[in-house]
Amino acid sequence: MRNKKYIATLFAFIGFLTSFAETSNLIGAWKGPKDLMVNLCIDNNKQLYVGYCGILRTYGWVDFSTSLTPDSLIMKSTDIGSPFEGRFKIESGNRLVGKLEMGSPGDDWYFNGNAELVKEMPVMPENLNPKLEGIVNPSDYSALSRSKKMVWEVLSTLDSKSYGYNERKVVERLLTAKNYSLTPEDMIGFRRVRSIQLDARDGIFSYPYFSCRFKEIDGKVFFEKTTGSQRKSGYVYQNSPKSLVFLGGWSVNNDSQTSYGSNNSVAGMIYKIGPRKAIMIFPTTEERVEIYELLAYPKNSDELRI
Repeated sequence: MRNKKYIATLFAFIGFLTSFAETSNLIGAWKGPKDLMVNLCIDNNKQLYVGYCGILRTYGWVDFSTSLTPDSLIMKSTDIGSPFEGRFKIESGNRLVGKLEMGSPGDDWYFNGNAELVKEMPVMPENLNPKLEGIVNPSDYSALSRSKKMVWEVLSTLDSKSYGYNERKVVERLLTAKNYSLTPEDMIGFRRVRSIQLDARDGIFSYPYFSCRFKEIDGKVFFEKTTGSQRKSGYVYQNSPKSLVFLGGWSVNNDSQTSYGSNNSVAGMIYKIGPRKAIMIFPTTEERVEIYELLAYPKNSDELRI
């Protein structure tokens, strides 16, 4: 493969999976020979697709046409000059075995023979609570650990012509405010929330305050936005002395609430930035993030100041 990078639009087709290899068990990064890495994802229709395929670290990326049958994964390169064809049987949720041919004789990345793909086990970042391993989906590790940084990165792409640019300083103040110690129970009493949505292409969109609440359910603290068309709900967990993790889902209007790990799954970080003010950051994608600005009922007006 040459040094150029291959930018992909990847297509996938899925069939029903056997009981030993349910779709959810296949999500993640799979490593093969010659530093081959295949990243399997799931879309909103619970269909498996290849999010990224590449010969990592050395040779760049390759576009693939992929298909999934009840017991096998088939991939074939659509890049002219970068031959690749792999047919793998799903042995388990951690191992795919089959035939692989990639590259041409003489290429550094050439391989032709029996091969296996082994699922990579992600490592929880140091700034996430290790006690949340098994609770937080590994696919959310990176975004949660970089939540504030992702907001800054989106802000850096905006200019004075971007929609809502005047809200930039508001967002910057929220991000740079002092963080206070907090526990999930400390969030009980926060009753107002407004959404600030940042999009690298479209700008900053701010919404008015709506009602929300934190309450205890079976010994855990549960958050729900109770008014407004776009609503999130889910449980809150201790991450560090000065941060919490939110794991839940989103719904619209009066539709039933959704849970973490569902098609509408949402993960976020919570920081207390004043006596009665907090923010919840949802790092949706590299180009789009959302901030909930949360207010508790104040004892006096000064307590709402950052």
